[in-house]
Amino acid sequence: MKFERLFQFVVCSSSSIIPILAFRSCPFPVSTCLRLPTAPYFNRQIVTMAETQAQACTPGGKCIPCESLDKSHLLTAEAIEAELKGMKLWGLKDGNKISRSYTARNFQCAMDNLVDIGKIAERENHHPDMHLTGYRNVEIVLFTHSLDGISANDIIVAKMIDAEVEFYYSPKWLKSHQEAKKE
Repeated sequence: MKFERLFQFVVCSSSSIIPILAFRSCPFPVSTCLRLPTAPYFNRQIVTMAETQAQACTPGGKCIPCESLDKSHLLTAEAIEAELKGMKLWGLKDGNKISRSYTARNFQCAMDNLVDIGKIAERENHHPDMHLTGYRNVEIVLFTHSLDGISANDIIVAKMIDAEVEFYYSPKWLKSHQEAKKE
């Protein structure tokens, strides 16, 4: 069976574009074959385009394998900065990674958060480096290992972590990090 490659672009709230790869073999128009993303991290403004080199995730909002990406998929410094403006708990680390650090309420809360993040990582097949030190200090580091840099996959997984994981912060840490409080 021959598949035609199609691409959709989701324009995020920060005006950056995240491409979505889809395959189809049906004879019907593209609009009837492609599923639109339903994840809460996307603005619903869609731009459809066929045959382009960029790709970041599948129609369900899942990351595609990083092995199929090349250096052209790395985000520019401007794109990374624009995305991080809307992700107040994430920051740039070492110039080629994004990270989020916090102090959990206790060891069990830290472990529960890491397990929840691990479930997302397995589901998306995009795995962050996770560090637990001092029994409750947690750091999550995301970058595309195969490219040694930041791709759209990293931004997507970071937003999924923020949206899906219920974090249990230390009350003392939370007092000095009001941005971590959810509305």
